Amino acid sequence: MSNLVLVKREMRTALLFCFRLKKTAAESHRMLVEAYGDNTLSERTCREWFHRFKSNDFDVEDKERPGQPKKFEDTELQSLLNEDDTQTQQQLAEQLGVAQQTVSDRLKAMGKIQKEGKWVPHELTERQQENRKTICEMHLKRYKRKSFLHRIVTGDEKWIYFENPKRKKSWVSPGQPSTSTAKPNRFGKKRMLCVWWDQKGVVYHELLKPGETVNTHRYRQQIINLNRALLQKRPEYQKTTQYNFPCTITQSNTGPGKVRGA
Repeated sequence: MSNLVLVKREMRTALLFCFRLKKTAAESHRMLVEAYGDNTLSERTCREWFHRFKSNDFDVEDKERPGQPKKFEDTELQSLLNEDDTQTQQQLAEQLGVAQQTVSDRLKAMGKIQKEGKWVPHELTERQQENRKTICEMHLKRYKRKSFLHRIVTGDEKWIYFENPKRKKSWVSPGQPSTSTAKPNRFGKKRMLCVWWDQKGVVYHELLKPGETVNTHRYRQQIINLNRALLQKRPEYQKTTQYNFPCTITQSNTGPGKVRGA
């Protein structure tokens, strides 16, 4: 217990003693000032305590006032975190019946920090890893001979799920892992997005209808549409044959397809 609490209790006990001696609140206040100096209770506070004594309430301890912030044990907060450590401060505060700032202060005092969960990635085979490494080395050697990155258009396909779970931040102690989030169910409702871009941004995209996939005919038409979009959005390339057919198209399971001028 702090010294301030002990001194306040001592002054209230002295007030009760003065009350028993039939002293007034003003007289008692002057006696407290003489004994404790300027750090004593105010005269108004003395009157309030005398009013309580007159009501036969002689308890000199503080009583919880209406509207006073509710106190809770750290064990209550930790119990909620054990159930779900991705809850927000507002959610925790509502369950504990306290202000959000109170929860924030206690989390800091408990040494909790917030970490964002990581997606659980699929693992690449050794052959896929080696292919990626080989392609990167080839591009790096070529780039050292002559810059070519500005002439590359990259394409990829992406499933757009109707249900997209979000990664959540967890309240954990330093050094502890955060809660992982499972990727969307690949058998759920979804549509395929095909998109191509260069270093300036997106050049062409196409959202397939539900149930549609990319076959040979579809891919051929997409390349034709891409070439038209390049000539329209990148007019500086019309002076060259960098993006005109015939062109070399490379695509593999280890990375996005690339369309380059022949």
